[in-house]
Amino acid sequence: MPTAMVTFNGRITLPSNVRKQLGLKTGDSVDFVDLGKGRFAITPGAGPVADPKGWNSNLDSASVGEEMDETRR
Repeated sequence: MPTAMVTFNGRITLPSNVRKQLGLKTGDSVDFVDLGKGRFAITPGAGPVADPKGWNSNLDSASVGEEMDETRR
């Protein structure tokens, strides 16, 4: 599992394989999605969420995607 260390000013560097899988480039933003119980998912910050299926088997992917899109507006 990829990990990142939090610096003294709260910054993290996403591992290169995570950036690649998310399609992130320099200057892109990410969203942090609260999954509850102190857990978060990171997703690219631009555009609608197509399919969060597979993040958590207990999530309804359609409702999570809609909720995330609403949060971004």
